[in-house]
Amino acid sequence: MSQSRPTVVVIGAGPAALAALYRVLAEPGVRPVLVAPDGRSSYLPGALAVATGDASIERYRARVEISGVEVVPAAADAIETGRVHVAGQWIDAQAVIAAPGLTLTPGGLRQPQAGQGTVAFWDLEGAARVAGVIGAFDHGLLNVVIASTLYRCPPAPYGLAIRLARRATQLGRPVRVALTTPEPQPLAAIGSQVSKFLRDACADAGVEIFFDTHVDQLAYADGELRDDAGSALPGDLTVVIPPHTAHPLLAKLATTGPLVDVDEHGRTAIGGVYAAGDVIKSAYPRATAPAALSGLVAADGALADLGFKRAPVPATPEPDCFIDQGAGRYSRLQLSYPSGPPPAGSATVTIGAPALAGLSGFDAALERWRASCAGLQK
Repeated sequence: MSQSRPTVVVIGAGPAALAALYRVLAEPGVRPVLVAPDGRSSYLPGALAVATGDASIERYRARVEISGVEVVPAAADAIETGRVHVAGQWIDAQAVIAAPGLTLTPGGLRQPQAGQGTVAFWDLEGAARVAGVIGAFDHGLLNVVIASTLYRCPPAPYGLAIRLARRATQLGRPVRVALTTPEPQPLAAIGSQVSKFLRDACADAGVEIFFDTHVDQLAYADGELRDDAGSALPGDLTVVIPPHTAHPLLAKLATTGPLVDVDEHGRTAIGGVYAAGDVIKSAYPRATAPAALSGLVAADGALADLGFKRAPVPATPEPDCFIDQGAGRYSRLQLSYPSGPPPAGSATVTIGAPALAGLSGFDAALERWRASCAGLQK
């Protein structure tokens, strides 16, 4: 193991981690090390198709195999200045970029029986676990419940409800689909155009929306799904987007809520440790492009602190995401910030008409992710 080059350890394999890794890799004087469970990356937009049994989990998982990058296929369990603890040993590092994502809290929810009850998921593994229960549900009320206001991919719960409603119609099943959210309107922070689009899309699919309904977090932890007034939430089958909490690696840095404060270069309060992705406080929506930008910022900050020249980093990202419309169709939602980053700058929104995955750009985005994992990023 060469000690002639500084080591930069990147934790995670999502868009923030991969963007950081490529920035580190661009410096030939640095030894890049990636630490991720199984050395795999997950394409989270595929979770809805996995949850409804329309795709295998393996379609949306890939090993990270990038020439010049040492991959440690295990989960990091501790970070200190100058080192990371992985699989029972410490890896010395001159900088650590932590992008492990937030932790999902499924709570003590009881396992469903005979296709009814409550399930929770918001990642690929969880989607694979609940697919059988969702697939078996053939009558009654299916309620998609957003358990807290902080969650990844803000439009996705609406897409899940639409997908489930379209699927029930296609199969001829007497299933009603509802969505329960703590939000007063869908994605109101992005603007009225997006809110109206999501409301209309849900109405067109026959999805009823219950707004401004907050899950009692203490009851949830005890396995009961109730609102903050104490009433049980309706649903013969309830699919919960669980609360997102601080990742254990960074929990001591999350002083208010689950998110970590970083400076303009991604630095945390721990010397030599930088953070990126869903774990940091940000004015941007929790989507791929803002996460990738934060990874670039953190990597550039780490490299600059190690004495390397700064690289140009985009001033603002251009977030986009795909809203599932069921039957293999997606609408593409794109944001830009021509007047500067939020909160001062407001987003300009473009929403594409529903189209098949290849025409909407969903398949192209999937292929870009695969290429990134294989070291073929352009």
